[in-house]
Amino acid sequence: MEKVKPEDRKKMAHLFAGLEDSMVIAYLQGYMGDGYVDQMPNPRVGLIVSAEYCFFGGDSSLPEAKTLAEMLFDTTPLDEMLAIYVEKETGWFDILMSLDENRPESIPRFGIVQRDYDFDIERLHAIAAKLPAGMKLVPFDETIYNQAMSEAWSREFCEAYASAEDFLKQGFGFAVTENGRLVAGTTTMTVYSGGAETQVATRAEYRGRGLALACSAAFILECVRRGIRPCWDAANEASLHMAQKLGYEYRGLYMTVALHRAAH
Repeated sequence: MEKVKPEDRKKMAHLFAGLEDSMVIAYLQGYMGDGYVDQMPNPRVGLIVSAEYCFFGGDSSLPEAKTLAEMLFDTTPLDEMLAIYVEKETGWFDILMSLDENRPESIPRFGIVQRDYDFDIERLHAIAAKLPAGMKLVPFDETIYNQAMSEAWSREFCEAYASAEDFLKQGFGFAVTENGRLVAGTTTMTVYSGGAETQVATRAEYRGRGLALACSAAFILECVRRGIRPCWDAANEASLHMAQKLGYEYRGLYMTVALHRAAH
């Protein structure tokens, strides 16, 4: 396995043709993430690692494909990763599910159509304004960044960035706070030229109150103002229903594989 130099990122782009994911785009454009291939300058299989997500592409029938998958946890300090691959390349699914020491789990996700949407701006403003008493909707700043990074439920808001300064320079987000405490939010989990991947979460005891929906409406309005595409991918039915309320179109189920670092 060979780590890809920044100047060589585009040489692996063909391996991920057909994988419409903003995190792949963000890597190929040089914004964030790391890439690995079997060889250069003509790679046949490739891996992109960005936060807790990893993407496999290329010819899964090659022995090098399994070698690349087996070495996934050499590329990250994290103990859990979610693997995504081109849907028609079912060979990658078979390889990933064969990694017994990594306790693979097949997990469905709810795909959202990736396109430029004509959002209902008035409706989004109305959603963003609807908050329970005592709650405030505020932009992410350094204080909220530090809160987000201090707890497991909210770390994914910003963990793909090197620092608070990096997040505030490249990304943005909106939070709902109660007495200054972060209880829900929506951020640019990753960014690329012309778009961003949307990350949404709510502290467990505050769910079901429309807080994430309000954050997301404000987030989309800011994306519209900046002229960038707010990409959405739903991990569960709650996220799917939220996306549909905001104006997104459902594409259908697709499969991913959760992997865990082998115990030693």
